[in-house]
Amino acid sequence: MDCPVSSRFEATVPFLNSISKQYALRYLDALEARNYPEGTLSSVVYALKSLTSLLPESRRAPIVGDLTHTTSQDIAVFISAAQKAGLAPSTINLKLSHLGEFFEFLRENGVMTHQPIFRRRHRLLTPTTLPKPMDETDLVAFFKVIDSVRDRLIFLLMLRCGLRVSEVCTLTWDVIDFNDGTARVDNGKGQVDRIVYFSPDVEQAMKTWRAHKDPGKYLFPSRKRKGLPITRKIINEMMGRYLEIAHITKHYSPHCLRHAFATQLLNAGVPLEALKELMGHHSIHVTLRYTQLYDTTKRRQYDQAMTEIEKRQAVGGR
Repeated sequence: MDCPVSSRFEATVPFLNSISKQYALRYLDALEARNYPEGTLSSVVYALKSLTSLLPESRRAPIVGDLTHTTSQDIAVFISAAQKAGLAPSTINLKLSHLGEFFEFLRENGVMTHQPIFRRRHRLLTPTTLPKPMDETDLVAFFKVIDSVRDRLIFLLMLRCGLRVSEVCTLTWDVIDFNDGTARVDNGKGQVDRIVYFSPDVEQAMKTWRAHKDPGKYLFPSRKRKGLPITRKIINEMMGRYLEIAHITKHYSPHCLRHAFATQLLNAGVPLEALKELMGHHSIHVTLRYTQLYDTTKRRQYDQAMTEIEKRQAVGGR
């Protein structure tokens, strides 16, 4: 592993010592060279940070010093600690996937002799869950309390365009086409490129936001880290704050707005194939999860309608 190391990612891995830091930086450089999105690079850093922070001190120090010392037992301990910390099985599996790819990179480059993560031994079973869209009444109450042009646009891009949180974070001005009212999303999840369309309220909010600030590279630059975009953590915190102001007690994440986008389009009659493209799904099997939710929505609407019809017609039995 004698390839040069970029300093661009230096500030992202301060929790690692010299040798481990060099391994991490080389891996991040390799991913960037393969056009991996910024969100994936950040997820890799978070996975490494989780691994080193959740291990007991007796194992943390040697692994922070040299990540190639990680063993399969360390991974088992990490999983147990992550579960006790309240991380969801799907979140743990995602971290394991990133870590597994990282260790495989080290193994292929001859600096690690083993792969410490074994799919059958370490991967957790995850329940199949339906997407959770934000309720219509909660959507209205949520947006009603948002006065900030920036914050409103951030959440509208998820609700009206179906963007993922990571895609909103890394959105740049050069992919915006105001003439066509579109944005190009390159290297989305699953390496899927797509075009997203602006609704009138998104277009208006975007023009207002652009007029209020000098356009740099990112639509939403970090206010603390010069030259870098806003982080998912900041957006999550923003949503929690607005939910509290709106007195919404249900637990919602920003991703629930993307789910709302999908279910609203299905309810409006958009074909499943078109929804797949708009969502940027790699496979239509992922999009099919929304049809179950759509059936639930149809049943609720049917029940509500029949209640009103029965009241009006008062049809009695014999």
